[in-house]
Amino acid sequence: MPFREIRSCFVTGGTGFIGSHLVDHLLSGGCEVRCLVRDRRRLRWLQGKPVTLLEGDLGSTGILREGASGVDAVFHLAGVVAARSREEYFSVNVKGSLGVAKASLEASPPPGLFLFMSSLAAIGPGRTDESMDETREPRPVTDYGRSKLEAERQLGVIRDLPLVVARPPAVYGPRDREILPLFRLAGRGFVPIFNPEARLSLIHVEDLVKGLVAAGAGGKTGEAYFLAHPETVVAARLPELLGHAVGRKVRGFRVPGAMLKASAAASETWGILTGRMPVFNRGKVKELTASGWVCDLERSEKDLGFTAGIDAMEGFRRTVLWYREQGWM
Repeated sequence: MPFREIRSCFVTGGTGFIGSHLVDHLLSGGCEVRCLVRDRRRLRWLQGKPVTLLEGDLGSTGILREGASGVDAVFHLAGVVAARSREEYFSVNVKGSLGVAKASLEASPPPGLFLFMSSLAAIGPGRTDESMDETREPRPVTDYGRSKLEAERQLGVIRDLPLVVARPPAVYGPRDREILPLFRLAGRGFVPIFNPEARLSLIHVEDLVKGLVAAGAGGKTGEAYFLAHPETVVAARLPELLGHAVGRKVRGFRVPGAMLKASAAASETWGILTGRMPVFNRGKVKELTASGWVCDLERSEKDLGFTAGIDAMEGFRRTVLWYREQGWM
């Protein structure tokens, strides 16, 4: 089995939700960390930490090469989850990823690992009774998922790139703003249910970053790994789990498909007018109403020795506690 000692690394997306948790985890293990920073106004989670900041974006070839030079690993997390068009998703998630990979190979010396954080969305949903493994034929249903899949494919054919791919499902936890509205609604006593029979894999961000490092240390070059908690959550049970987290009775209400599509269209229009695209769009409706998003974790358990330890009940509780401490709900 491969084992890579990661003592130094270059992280893209380190100012974000998942990336900032990854930086914290790497620092706690004594790792030297460099971060690509596109916008200095987004340094909240990195403030005061012993991190080398390199200003640039996914098109800054020289900065990317500098960041990757001499480190043990590149963790490429930067990307977009909401965009105005298919072209924008592909420009950032595919073209940007290729730029980071090529700059890494040109680094002196190049890193021994290039970890690309993809998504379960690249594979697409399964049947209600299906547990999908990494060999399952991809059928993404959104432009986001298609862009992640195309990035995987194009990175996979770059000669000499020491690529390992991580595919998490829905990620939640402290610092996350995408799922925050769901927790806020639960605090008021109700949550929307889009498909009560849907079965879901989830992962708390603290587990995910441990899984990313495990994939970096032990993942086989050229392989992809699902990183999720082994618990399967049935959507109909979300009111119970969220109610336990917020400390009150929470009722679920079924959202009619027509209402969901109309809301998504309105959300997209608002995004176009304001220039700030929301994660909730018409493509997202296909994901929310799908029957199954369940990962088979045999490969990650066998190759990486990784098993996520925070189940949904405990993870939701921790998330709500943090939101309340921060005044977010």
